[in-house]
Amino acid sequence: MVEKREISSTKIYQDFTPDASDFWFGFKQQKFLHNIDTFYYSVKFQNDFTQNTSDANVLRFRKHIEILKEKMEYNDSIPFYVGPIGKNLILLNYGYGKYYNTCLECPDYFHIFLASKVPPGASGSESVTCEMIVQLRSYMLWMYGIHDAFRHSLEYVQGIVDMFGFRIAFIQENRIDYCWHSNYLQNPEKFFSIENFYKMRVDRYRGANYHTAKVGSEGYEIDYLSLGQRGGKCFIRIYLKSKEVVEQGYKAFFFKLWLFHGLINRYDLYCYEKAYIRCSWQYMTIARLEYYLEYGSQEIYKDQCRYFIKQYEMSHKVTASMVALADQLTPKVHLITNVEYQTMRKGTKSYCLLPVSDNSAYGFAKRVYDYLDNRPLIIGYLTHDILRLVEPNGDSNKSRRDYCGFWKALRSTKLVDMKLLPEDLKLVRVYNRKLNKNLMKRSLLNKAVVYGIYTKGINSDDVMKDCMDALLKMNDNDIRNALMYKHKKVREFNGDELTDLVEDASTYDFVLLDKNSGVVYDDSISPNIFQDWSDEYE
Repeated sequence: MVEKREISSTKIYQDFTPDASDFWFGFKQQKFLHNIDTFYYSVKFQNDFTQNTSDANVLRFRKHIEILKEKMEYNDSIPFYVGPIGKNLILLNYGYGKYYNTCLECPDYFHIFLASKVPPGASGSESVTCEMIVQLRSYMLWMYGIHDAFRHSLEYVQGIVDMFGFRIAFIQENRIDYCWHSNYLQNPEKFFSIENFYKMRVDRYRGANYHTAKVGSEGYEIDYLSLGQRGGKCFIRIYLKSKEVVEQGYKAFFFKLWLFHGLINRYDLYCYEKAYIRCSWQYMTIARLEYYLEYGSQEIYKDQCRYFIKQYEMSHKVTASMVALADQLTPKVHLITNVEYQTMRKGTKSYCLLPVSDNSAYGFAKRVYDYLDNRPLIIGYLTHDILRLVEPNGDSNKSRRDYCGFWKALRSTKLVDMKLLPEDLKLVRVYNRKLNKNLMKRSLLNKAVVYGIYTKGINSDDVMKDCMDALLKMNDNDIRNALMYKHKKVREFNGDELTDLVEDASTYDFVLLDKNSGVVYDDSISPNIFQDWSDEYE
């Protein structure tokens, strides 16, 4: 976290009134936010899915998928109607792992992977490979909580089972990631430096893998640290979550969640949004200069901000002078560190689950509910026996030392189901959509400029002309292909997440006109055009 004295020593703090300072820089100190960030579960069927099966239901399933895939091209998607529940999934043209060659998606929420064929067991016995794996996506887990997310996906699983006449043998956890987001550390490169980290860590892992990034000309930051092997029983990673969100250009909803829970303040949010739209972590320094340029009051410093912002636009490099000015004018941004335990079935299957409550009414899903009920005990085991961080000094036997302050705070984090209230959920939906809209808008304009260079060579046309040229050079095939692509993308978005979010797009007073034929290209002229093309997939 950023110390109060560091904030008060900046020029922007001195420019603000006390009320303005509280509005922009207020936050909760040493805050932790916990959730299950990734959840996979497996479904085993009683039906025979091996190569030479004679199971009529399995053969019917294979034929159904085969017919649908014949209509698909590379990277294509088509609707998959689940009749028993009256809802659609999206059939994607890719798989997961070695056997799961059928992927059904509920956009933003989860993926269902199905294996059309599984290998037989040892000596030709019954296969032990689960025929279905369900992946609950991060957005759904953070918005609706693990229990509601699991129940919602299970409705679709049961629909597919009823659709093809399958019989479920059991459902079990496959992979669960436990994560803690925190603003506790403002200087993680010092806290997790090799010397300091090895003094604190108590675990059975042999070593640690580090990844560092350059800051300015002399500084550095540790943005990723891991213990163990991916795919092992437990893989641990500690990294800058805020940097990941900015650079990957997705999961913008985390910014709003962090603000709701006090991990960041409104000033941090301003800087993160600027960097997110550019998908550039180094742009955080420039965002801080933009903040002073917009809200600061001293012209001498604002002129310097303008100079460095222009310099960055020319070179796309952040210099030590830019960092020094940003530090003088504005506080450092609160960094969000993520501590994550990735646990796999090969490890969790040996856990002795206590009967916290009677989950027999859940039938085949009983194991998953038992597992979730034991979450506090499992987390206690992971954060003490698998890896814990202790005081760097004290007893010569590190295992007898007390937890360090960071680890005490982590272990005392409340274990609540991250389920947003309806009004908060709508706010996050709107925010996520608007920020991603701005990201796409910037990308679109950049591509229009590059298209202009490809078609006209090096030129001095203004950006408006580049955009208009890119739009007005479309022919009939371009229009048709674009509409087909739109039809495809509409299927790939979750309608529930976009409910009541439509903005008035009537901001222009011109139409696209073919000068040779007089045809006006407007979707409203041919309202059934999507339906006509969708017949190709029937």
